[in-house]
Amino acid sequence: MKFSKAEVDAIIEASPRTFVPFNKLVLSEDHQARSATAPAMSLPELAASIRDSGVLQNLVVVQAARGRYEVCAGGRRLAALTLLVQQGDIADNYPVPVLVVPADKALIASLAENCFHVPMHPADEFAAFARLLAQGKSVEDVAAAFGVTPLIVKRRMKLATVSPQLMALYREGGIGLDCLMVLASVDDHQRQEQAWAGLPSWNQRPEHLRQLLTRGEIESDADPLARFVTLKAYEKAGGPLRRDLFSDDDRKAYLLDPALLERLAADKLGKRAKQLLSEGWKWVDIRPRFAYDEYVKHGELRKPRRAPTPEEAEAMKALDARIAALHEQMDALVDRDGNGDAGDGVSDADEDNASRDRAFLALEAEADGLEEERKARLEALTEWPAAWMALSGCVLHVGADGRAAVKAGLIRPEDRADLAQAITKAAEQKSAGGGRSEDDADPARGSGLPALQSLPSATGATARPVHSEKLMRRLTAHRVAAIQAELLGRPEVALAALTAHLTLKLLADPLHGAYRLPNLLAISATGNQHELRGAAEDIEASPAAQRIEADRATWIENLPKEPDAVFDWMLRQPPQTVRRLLTFLVASTVNGITGTDAGRPVNDGLARALGLDMTRWWSATGEAYLQHVSKARVVEVVHAVAGAKAAGLLAALKKDAAVAQAEQLIAGRGWLPDCLRVHPHADAPATDGEEVDANDPARTEAPACA
Repeated sequence: MKFSKAEVDAIIEASPRTFVPFNKLVLSEDHQARSATAPAMSLPELAASIRDSGVLQNLVVVQAARGRYEVCAGGRRLAALTLLVQQGDIADNYPVPVLVVPADKALIASLAENCFHVPMHPADEFAAFARLLAQGKSVEDVAAAFGVTPLIVKRRMKLATVSPQLMALYREGGIGLDCLMVLASVDDHQRQEQAWAGLPSWNQRPEHLRQLLTRGEIESDADPLARFVTLKAYEKAGGPLRRDLFSDDDRKAYLLDPALLERLAADKLGKRAKQLLSEGWKWVDIRPRFAYDEYVKHGELRKPRRAPTPEEAEAMKALDARIAALHEQMDALVDRDGNGDAGDGVSDADEDNASRDRAFLALEAEADGLEEERKARLEALTEWPAAWMALSGCVLHVGADGRAAVKAGLIRPEDRADLAQAITKAAEQKSAGGGRSEDDADPARGSGLPALQSLPSATGATARPVHSEKLMRRLTAHRVAAIQAELLGRPEVALAALTAHLTLKLLADPLHGAYRLPNLLAISATGNQHELRGAAEDIEASPAAQRIEADRATWIENLPKEPDAVFDWMLRQPPQTVRRLLTFLVASTVNGITGTDAGRPVNDGLARALGLDMTRWWSATGEAYLQHVSKARVVEVVHAVAGAKAAGLLAALKKDAAVAQAEQLIAGRGWLPDCLRVHPHADAPATDGEEVDANDPARTEAPACA
C-alpha cells in the first residue's frame, strides 16, 4: 500500500503535540519503520546537539498502556537521549517534545520520517555552512539554523581541508565519513592522499588510518610522559601540537616535539632527584622513559622488611580478622535465597533483594578500605638500610600511570666488587665480635657494616644471577654426562632408577604428590646426547662423554644390523650382557640440563647413589668456567679457595688477567660451583655399609673405558 506525502502531512497536522517525560518513552517494535540510509551524524554527535540545543524535531509516538508512549519515529533521537541520561547530562524525567498519533496511523507517520525525509549529504552541508559563514553568519547562528551543535559546524567546515581528489571519492561512496574525518585531521593534502593509498582494502578502518597519520606524534591523553608534563606546560614552553577537531575529547592534542617533552619531564623530575640524593642514595639517574636494556647489567637489591613491633603485629592481626569477618558476611548474603523473606508480594521480595544488595556493597566497600590499610601497613614495614643505600642507587622515571616512579636498590657493575668486599668485611667483624649485635638483627637501624649481614650474598643480591642460562646449561650438561659415565658400571643402580621412574609413572595415584616430581629419566627412544652437545660445545672432549661414546660404538658394533633381529639376539645373550646393555641405555636417558641455578638438581639422588665426584670429570678452568662469569665472581671464587689476600690482588687486574691468575690459583684444588656438587639428603638414614667419600684421593683417577 502506497501513501502520498499529502496524506501523511494531513495525519501529522491533525495529531496533537505535547511533552512527555523521557522515562515514559519506549521504542515501538510494531510501528518503527526502518531506513537503509546512513545517518547524517553519529550518535555522540546527535547527543551533543540535543544537549546544546534541545530536541529540535519532535518524536512521533503512540499512547500505550500504563502511561507509557511507544516511539514509532525518532528512534535515533531516543537513543541519543538515553546516552545523555546515562552520562548524567539530562534528568531521567527530561521533557521530550512528541507528536501523538493514533495507533492505526503510526506506521504512516514513521514512513514520513524515514522515507520522505532525505538527509543532507555532509559534503553539501559543509558547502551550505561555508556560504552562510561567508555571508557574515556566526558559527552559532549556522548551528541553530541547521539544528546542530557549533562543534558539528566546525567539523563540517574542517572537511574543506580534505584533498579534492578524496572529497570526490567520498561523494562517490568510495570513502566513509568516519575515515574522511580522520583524513581531515591533518591539513597536508599529499599526506592525506598517501595515507589513504597506503591503507589496505581489507583494513580501511578509521582507527588504522589514524595510526598511519599520527605515526611519530604523541597523544596528550594516552602517553605517560605527556600526562606527567601536562598539555598546559608543554604549550607554555612553546611546544608545537596538532588538535584533532573530530576527537570526542576536544582537549585531546598530538604533540610534535618529543625532545622538548622529554626535557620538560627531566626538569620536572629534577626536584625529586635532589630529594632522593639527600636521603642517602649513592647515585640517582633521571630517565623520562625507563629503558630496561640500559640497566640489564645492574644488580638489584630487594627492599627488606623489618619484623613488626608487638603493637604493629597485634594491629595487623586484628585487621586480618576483621577482613575475614567481612568476607564471611558477604558470602552469607550471596548464599541467601534471592526471593527474600519480607512477605509474599513481589514488591516485598524486590525490597529485600535491594536491601541485601546495599548491605553487600557496604561490606565490600569496608573490606576494600581495610585491604588498602593493610597494604599501607606492610609498606611501612619495608625500609632501605642506610648502608645499602650508600652502595646503590635508583632510577627516577615516569611510570606507565603518568606519575613519577622510582626503581631503587640498583648496583652498578663497577660497584659489585665494593659490595662483595663490604659483605666479607661485615662477616669478619661479626665473627670477631663473637655473636649478633642489635644492628645485625635489624639492618635498618644502623649504617655500619654489621647491618650488611642481612644483605643477600653476592649470588642472590643482584637481579642478574651469577651463572647465565647458557653457562648453567653447559655446567649441568657436564654433570649429566658424568652421571651417565658413572652409571655404566653400576647396573643395580640403573635397574633401581628405571624401576623408580616407571613406578612414579604408572603407580602415581597411590603415591601422594608423585605426579609433581620432575622426571629422573627421559625414558624415550631418543636419549639426550644431542641435547648434551647443544648445551655444552666442549662436551665431546670431556672424559665422561668419551667413555659414553666408546661404549656406544662397542654396542653398535655388536648389535645385529637388522632391527627385526634385535629381539631374537637379545634372547640368546647371557643375562649379564642384557643387564649391561640395559645399564647403558638407562644411562643415556639421564635428565638434568637446566638453565636456572635454583633448587636441588633433578638427578641429585642418582648422583648420591653413585657417589659422584665431579672433580674426576670437570675442572674450573678459564675456558670451562671463569671466562663465563663476572670478574666479581672470579674474585669470590679465589677468595673461597685461596683466601682474602689472593683475592685482593685480583681486584686490581683486568678481567682477562684476573682469569689467567685465578686459573693458576685454583688449579688442582677441587673447587666446584654449587650446581655441580652432590648435596646430602636431609632425611637419608644412616647406612651400615661403607660410606663413599667423594673427596677421597683414591677416587681422583678417571675410570677406564674398557
